[in-house]
Amino acid sequence: MKNITYVITLFILFSCSDQKNKILGKYEYIGNQTIDSIIIEDSIYTHMIFNKDGKLMYKGNSQWQFEGNRIIFLNFYNNEDYNLTEFLTEEQANKFLIRLSCPININNKGAIIEVNSHENIVYQKNN
Repeated sequence: MKNITYVITLFILFSCSDQKNKILGKYEYIGNQTIDSIIIEDSIYTHMIFNKDGKLMYKGNSQWQFEGNRIIFLNFYNNEDYNLTEFLTEEQANKFLIRLSCPININNKGAIIEVNSHENIVYQKNN
């Protein structure tokens, strides 16, 4: 019985690790006003928002977690294609930072993070 429990535990750990590795990478959402980029690394993510001219308007870093089929961003600035007219510092954004939990779909075409699917705000992984 101990061997079965051990094998099941190893299977769960390796399958979770494999899913987590598939999440790592760069994601983009291209809106009407902004280009939003999230770079997901091992335990942190970097979030950058550019205006349509390619000028950096926001950059923030924080941690993320993976639970089930959801990714959880801690201290996320959810811009949702709002046209920033000047650079937003982390200190300025601090009062707007949220804990954001989103479904993440991984398939043979790549990965998609659905931040607000009703508004078609999804981040596509760049392979």
